[in-house]
Amino acid sequence: MDQIQRTLGRPFYIPISLPKKKRTSVMSFFSKVSGKLRFQKRESVRNVIFALAERAQDHSARKRHTAMKGLGTLACKAPGKVRKYKKIVLDVLVQGLCDPVSLEVIQESMRTLSIILSKIQGKGLGSFFMDITLQTRTLLDDENDSLRYSAFVLFGQLAASAGRKWKTFFTTQVKQTRDSLLIHLSDRNPQVAKACKTAFRACSPYLRQRKEYSFQSEEEQRNPKLCRQLSHYHPELLQFFYANKIL
Repeated sequence: MDQIQRTLGRPFYIPISLPKKKRTSVMSFFSKVSGKLRFQKRESVRNVIFALAERAQDHSARKRHTAMKGLGTLACKAPGKVRKYKKIVLDVLVQGLCDPVSLEVIQESMRTLSIILSKIQGKGLGSFFMDITLQTRTLLDDENDSLRYSAFVLFGQLAASAGRKWKTFFTTQVKQTRDSLLIHLSDRNPQVAKACKTAFRACSPYLRQRKEYSFQSEEEQRNPKLCRQLSHYHPELLQFFYANKIL
């Protein structure tokens, strides 16, 4: 089989001396073989996804973690296939976010979701967007550094994937998360602080004031708590927000 695949990967030479009828039959044969191999490849990816989805329900936390990691690898190697079966994959990963036992499963679920969101650019998430957002928010203040880091990375990805459909919902979520974003700009773990800063920038459009409904002066519109904290700890972010008329 491998030899046939290698052969199919190169232009196949058919002697011109063969009768036209024989040349046609040879080409037809290789066309059928090629089609069969492609079909088998499609089937194998489908089978892998279903096998990983089944493994993700296993009682063993180690096997569940392996399943999440496998889906992440598949998302990197074959994003088109994952996109085709995204409902199954997303359902598995959302369950992984709520794993009651293993922090490793939760973290790997967030990593894989970040990969998938970057590949599909937030398209076709449906109600999964709400589920992922709500669960990710609960992990932003987790005691585990690795979970906080992955949560901020994923939250930043969600900000880029909200689109028009989920803009109102995500705006509410960002406003409710603002304190966590401010606190972790100075997180004890430098990597978490960096991920938080990136997420803060991604979320900044959702913090804009809606001037058409406001009768306050420009100074009154500025959130004093937010301005004080940013000016003290992260003046460059405050300058960025002012320049983009976010505050």
